[in-house]
Amino acid sequence: MQRGQWFGVDINKEDISDNYEQCVWEPSIIKINALTAAAEAACMILSVDETIKSPKAGEPPMAGGGMGMGRGMGRPM
Repeated sequence: MQRGQWFGVDINKEDISDNYEQCVWEPSIIKINALTAAAEAACMILSVDETIKSPKAGEPPMAGGGMGMGRGMGRPM
């Protein structure tokens, strides 16, 4: 067995300890699930970002500098 293979953080002692001796088991499925969830979240963020950047089909690009219907520009009465 490789030295330091099972080392981890002992939050009770606020130190590094040998998790094998402490009977702390962290299945690899937990790490796999965490990495999978992180990758899915990153892909979703990138997808939303790409959707916001993409112009709608058939719509001309908006010219900058024009005053759009924003704050204080309600419907006329």
